[in-house]
Amino acid sequence: MTDRPLRRPSRSLRAQGLCKVTVLVPEGCAEGIRQFAQKLRNRELNEPVPETPKWQAISPSAELMVSPDCSVRGSVRDTRAPGAGRFRWTVAVLGQLDPIAEGRAEDRVEARSLAEAAVAAYFANRAIPSGGGSVRGG
Repeated sequence: MTDRPLRRPSRSLRAQGLCKVTVLVPEGCAEGIRQFAQKLRNRELNEPVPETPKWQAISPSAELMVSPDCSVRGSVRDTRAPGAGRFRWTVAVLGQLDPIAEGRAEDRVEARSLAEAAVAAYFANRAIPSGGGSVRGG
């Protein structure tokens, strides 16, 4: 019989978003590496999950948003056209040629919101995003 505490069954490392790495370091550095790894795990567990995607300007007239798992991207482009369809939004899946959803909006905020709803719909396996727009190949 050993003095080790019983380990409860837990989720796999991959399910926890972790991977196992073996690093060869001088013996005197091993404890520092272990402490650093623990800090990284704790920081990852304590960080809040972003509720909305982050939009990044890629030009004066275009913005890009990429899903956290990098499989879906949304874009908003200012076409400078007059009227309600000035801002064009699209949502595409990595590896697919055509967008899965697209539409037009009167302002940038509305276009972002519609693109975010389409991304959420994609992840929820819904066929139609909320708001105005169309879905392709859904």
